[in-house]
Amino acid sequence: MDAIDCLERAWLNSQETVRDFEMYSKRIREGEISQVFKQFAEEEGMHAKKLRELLIKYKGEPMDSALHNNGEVE
Repeated sequence: MDAIDCLERAWLNSQETVRDFEMYSKRIREGEISQVFKQFAEEEGMHAKKLRELLIKYKGEPMDSALHNNGEVE
């Protein structure tokens, strides 16, 4: 597994974690716990953004379009 593979895997995992934390923050009624999950989602979103920026920089293409087109350039 090379650096790009690691970045891609980390980016996808980070996106999934953001979605999970957002879901938890909306489902949990206890305000303090809900707020913690909301904060975690925002922080993890920053991680996902940085990983995406690195992927674009080192792979040379926007990852969203690459993933939706099975890596083929339009």
